[in-house]
Amino acid sequence: MSMIPESIPLLERQILINQCKILASIGDEKEKEDFERRIEILEKGYTGLYPKVFNTLYEEVPLSVYTEISDIMRMYSRINESVRLWSDSEKELLDLASLEFEGFDEDSGMHYYMMSYMVDRMDEHGEYKGRQLKAHNSSIMLKYNRMLAVFSDYENMKKDRYSTTDIQKFIDAVMSMQEEKELPGELRAGTVNI
Repeated sequence: MSMIPESIPLLERQILINQCKILASIGDEKEKEDFERRIEILEKGYTGLYPKVFNTLYEEVPLSVYTEISDIMRMYSRINESVRLWSDSEKELLDLASLEFEGFDEDSGMHYYMMSYMVDRMDEHGEYKGRQLKAHNSSIMLKYNRMLAVFSDYENMKKDRYSTTDIQKFIDAVMSMQEEKELPGELRAGTVNI
């Protein structure tokens, strides 16, 4: 739900009208019509039609989404840098696949779009360019949040290299989530439908 203003102060209306006039003068026929319609809505103060003036704007992405993505990227970067320094035998000890970065769920919020924009348009997190950023797992944020809890403890301890024991804590956090998901099914299996 976008936050379309229900009222716009006079001065702001005048500024918007002027901008629409400039854009109308440089646009093609279709754009010109759109901007003229917006000008009329603003001039007449048709508050009920204000959404038509702002229809090209998206809802703002909360800062928390950006912060969360940045934390997740920092965490993965620490994990990957640490694992890179291990011997092959150390790598084989752990179920590292369970920690894999799986992208973000396109249907459940703004993380996927924000991440895609950062990678494709802002050239940030280059290691993810060309990688699948769309998760096929709707509880993906739950996994990352469990991992972030461990990460946050390590950050507080000023730990920037992780041992196999440290990484195992991430794996345990993810695994405990899997077990919780499976529990209700087992409980359901014991119920009798009457």
